[in-house]
Amino acid sequence: MTFTDVHGLLGRSFLFFSALITLWALLQTVRGREIGGDFWGAVAIGEGLIVLQTIVGIILVLQHRMPARPIHFVYGGVALLLWPAVFAFTRGDTSRRAGLWWLLASAFLFGVSLRAIMTAGRGIF
Repeated sequence: MTFTDVHGLLGRSFLFFSALITLWALLQTVRGREIGGDFWGAVAIGEGLIVLQTIVGIILVLQHRMPARPIHFVYGGVALLLWPAVFAFTRGDTSRRAGLWWLLASAFLFGVSLRAIMTAGRGIF
């Protein structure tokens, strides 16, 4: 398995993971429940995935393996920074309102992840 394969696998994993986080935040918001420690743990795992993908992406760039479109780097940067930015914005709040912010951000992140995969130059699956 090459670094390109690993990068693609991590990207697809993160795409599905962000979709699951979106659905989870939606469920918590609709039920009127606060965000719990299990949600924070899932977000931390998802952020870990994107950090690993970023590291592999940097290795690929150092090997002069570039994506098909340069906008791929912007999508990657947004994916890396969005959840930490939402956490800083909500200041770790667990209220229903904060859950709505997590829902919106995670849905946006799903779209960003999909676009990142599309601009990489390979098929999604």
